[in-house]
Amino acid sequence: MTLLKVPLVIFILCMCSVSYSQMDFPEFGSFSDEEKKLKQCSFDPEAEAIILLDKAVVLHDDDYQMITDRRIRIKILSEKGISRADIVIPYYSKNDFENIIKIQAYTYNFNETGQQTSIAVDKKSIYTEKRSAYYSLKKFAMPAVKVGSIIEYHYVSVMKNYGGLDEWLFQSDLPTIQSSFLLGVVPNAEFTYTIQKKPDLSIIEKPMPSDGKVYFEMNNIPGLRVEPYMDAQRDYIQKVIFQLSGYTNRLGSKQEVNTTWKLLANELMSQKEFGAQLDKDLKIDEIKLIIQSATTDQDKLKKIYDYVKRNIAWNGYDGKFATDGIKAVWDRKKGSAGEINLLLVNLLIAAGIEAYPVLVAERDFGKVDVTFPFIEKFNKTIAFSIINGKQFLLDLTEDNCPVELIPYPILGTTAFLVDRKKFNLIKITSGNKSYRNRISINGIMDAKGLISAEVNVKSYEYARQQRLNAANRDKRQFVAENFEKHYDGLAIDSFTVMPPEKDSIPFEQTVRFQQQLNESGRFAFFNSNLFTGLEKNPFISSIRFTNVNFGYPYDIFLEETIKLPPGTKIELPENKNLISSDNMIQAVKQVSFENNELKIFIHFVQIVTLIKTEKYPDLKSFYKEITDMLNEPIVLKLPN
Repeated sequence: MTLLKVPLVIFILCMCSVSYSQMDFPEFGSFSDEEKKLKQCSFDPEAEAIILLDKAVVLHDDDYQMITDRRIRIKILSEKGISRADIVIPYYSKNDFENIIKIQAYTYNFNETGQQTSIAVDKKSIYTEKRSAYYSLKKFAMPAVKVGSIIEYHYVSVMKNYGGLDEWLFQSDLPTIQSSFLLGVVPNAEFTYTIQKKPDLSIIEKPMPSDGKVYFEMNNIPGLRVEPYMDAQRDYIQKVIFQLSGYTNRLGSKQEVNTTWKLLANELMSQKEFGAQLDKDLKIDEIKLIIQSATTDQDKLKKIYDYVKRNIAWNGYDGKFATDGIKAVWDRKKGSAGEINLLLVNLLIAAGIEAYPVLVAERDFGKVDVTFPFIEKFNKTIAFSIINGKQFLLDLTEDNCPVELIPYPILGTTAFLVDRKKFNLIKITSGNKSYRNRISINGIMDAKGLISAEVNVKSYEYARQQRLNAANRDKRQFVAENFEKHYDGLAIDSFTVMPPEKDSIPFEQTVRFQQQLNESGRFAFFNSNLFTGLEKNPFISSIRFTNVNFGYPYDIFLEETIKLPPGTKIELPENKNLISSDNMIQAVKQVSFENNELKIFIHFVQIVTLIKTEKYPDLKSFYKEITDMLNEPIVLKLPN
């Protein structure tokens, strides 16, 4: 972490001292022979396109507005990469805080002799799309793009102040040859910055404190693409992170800006859109009425949580603040995550329950750097309560999540409890909850190897929540994903569900199906690994860039009974029990045959939730052992 101080007089005098290469952009259409001939990225050969240049220069105008000039140059390497020609520039449009101006964009194509032609984007084709109350998008499509094209565009972002300075990403899902960022800081300000990068990738870092500038550059950066069970991409992406830490006001007094977690808590609790909302007396008669019958504080908490969940809708946006106030949220019956969860905290406090707002960074948003209070690293506010020593983390945006279940998106993350006295960083785990399924299959097989059976699945805890949500979103897709697509010759006859009336009741799914076994020479091959979710090894890549984060433990139990026709003979496989070297993962498979009944017992338990990158080869190998063992077919000799 580095502190960049910017004295006013020196900044003005030395404003032009940065070198030409750092300040200036290359001319449009000026390419090297290597760029023209490039057909594959040497350090990321699977890439569909490559970023040749991503360069930004940040300075300020006389009103101390933050002015960012940016140029991006991309080479299209394959047909799949042509979609990269649809350009989207997001910006913070609320209250006109940021504007995007001076957009220029060109497509360059080259013939066999290397002669190039260019087509400019028609400015009339550039349009604005309002994404939310906070963000808008500038969108346009590059013309005449094909494999081998180079597209490049330039724009200027104008922000009202440096409060919009957040981070610079050197990396994306595409490989990048060169990414650079030059920051000129507003006078009399102090910014901290941290660099996040892999040890084997180098970075050029040039602080110029006398000029009030700092320059960063990285080269030949592979793309970071989605991997199974990965943490947030931003946790691994190469980047530099900024935050304003202090400034000198016009009277010459130094003002600190959230340099400690205590200062951040005090600042938030003083804000009209945050802490001040917790002191408001909403005088809601409905809440007073529903808690009259509560016999315990936990029952009271549940009643308030359930009532607000039923009556106040989430508008689909995250957020940390109640911009319009929680009274307005109650009146319109809708709000952002921050608004409805701050409303919940208010109502819990009013009911005499110990409750606090908590800033969280969901798993797909990114980890929190606990060494410095970067509020931008949190994406929403949720509610936190303590009753008789038991802690509850409550998020009204989570469907089918009872108060005892910690919301899945924040498992394994660090949260910040916001309170003047009890401010604290909290490490969030799943506790004693897991993804738990109990699967029971009963069926009968005829002499031709056709199985007719019924499966009953009872889903508990995280399995209950995730499966219930998926079934509510799209029942047909839910059936296909969990009961059909992974199994050859299997056809669903019927599917019924029993939506649980109480939080303590599991989500029950019942499926009737038929499955025709593969048969050769009166031998049939039965794969008994049905509906466990362990049909395939998800870890197939030879290289892993990110940790493996499952979020919660697993507990999958399958009991299967298949009545076979008289005269069927069976080659019983030996019972197997696989245990990982650290005793954190175990898979058991037992098979028995008696009175023409084939019985299978499968139990999979995984305690560990986070696997570091360096342990990935071991995990990949052990998961292959597990799936191979579970998928080992049982050989049946059908009667003549």
